[in-house]
Amino acid sequence: MLKWPGLHYSTSAFAPKHYPQAIIDYANTRGADKIIYAGYFPMGLSLDRIFEQLRDLPLRDDVWPKFLRDNARRVLRLD
Repeated sequence: MLKWPGLHYSTSAFAPKHYPQAIIDYANTRGADKIIYAGYFPMGLSLDRIFEQLRDLPLRDDVWPKFLRDNARRVLRLD
């Protein structure tokens, strides 16, 4: 993702407890602008399960807004 500026990582189809540790580490450091939340509701995961597991996700406080909203808005040009 460092080599290609337009490449981003989406968490689609993964329960939060199964996010790769390397992706969490990357999001908490130089990749905070490259990771985008995407759930898997309603196809495979319930919202209850997603939000319960998101609470345990070890992201830094300043990463959460980027992960949940800001990165997707920028990439999708919604601003």
